[in-house]
Amino acid sequence: GALHTRKEATRLYRDIVRAARHFPWPHESGRPWRVVLVESARAEFEQARELDDANEVMRRLVIGRHCLDETAKKFEEKRQSFLAQQAREPSDGGAPSSGPGRP
Repeated sequence: GALHTRKEATRLYRDIVRAARHFPWPHESGRPWRVVLVESARAEFEQARELDDANEVMRRLVIGRHCLDETAKKFEEKRQSFLAQQAREPSDGGAPSSGPGRP
């Protein structure tokens, strides 16, 4: 019922806020992406608060959860790819390299 829907909406919003923490780089506006994402989510949730149609509310919750899950999946894939690339690249740990004039 309505209580379950409200709990699911709260859970989704909190998960979005939690996920947004992983996006610290700047948006084209110069503001951090995490701020833009949270503000956008907040605006959508506030707008949906006025909905009377239970089916529309559930539809939006399902779409929101799907979008969050897909974003998290793609983010993790990129992170793993980046880490694998870093592991393949040789690192000198900041030590001076040997070369002309160095032993």
